[in-house]
Amino acid sequence: MEVDLEQAKRALAVVAEALSQCRGVIRQDRSGMLRIRTEEKTIELPVLWAAAGLVAFAVASVLASWPTGRAREEEPLGIG
Repeated sequence: MEVDLEQAKRALAVVAEALSQCRGVIRQDRSGMLRIRTEEKTIELPVLWAAAGLVAFAVASVLASWPTGRAREEEPLGIG
């Protein structure tokens, strides 16, 4: 397996920049509120609600990728 170190460094730099931007948008204060800053306003949520939303999003993502159990049948394209 070959790893391009320069490409890995660039990818880490992009991830670090994205994380620093997230820190500027999402803040947690001492009162247990999570503040999400948008361009127009600031949304305040209790940390418990934010955690529940994150868990619900993760569960929905897993369920969406879960196989349905029936095989898909190939349909002819009609090209010919």
